[in-house]
Amino acid sequence: MRTAEVHYGTDGHVDLTVPKGTKMEDLNKLQAFVHKQLGTKINPRGCQACLSGVHFNIREQLENVIRVDLDKMATIKETGSLGH
Repeated sequence: MRTAEVHYGTDGHVDLTVPKGTKMEDLNKLQAFVHKQLGTKINPRGCQACLSGVHFNIREQLENVIRVDLDKMATIKETGSLGH
């Protein structure tokens, strides 16, 4: 399963993180989907007119990442590749 991460920040920007190799066609579909969801799930206060100028920051998911458990200050062992 390929997954994307969506973050709506207080600065009015949407950050999209997609798996490496995501095609532009998929980005267009994702952007349309996220824009539609902004008014219902991510930012329930906004209307479509208010959300028309939302900035999208899109980046590919980083590879070779070490995840750290902040409470234990230990690395988290991953099983498999993230987002693929």
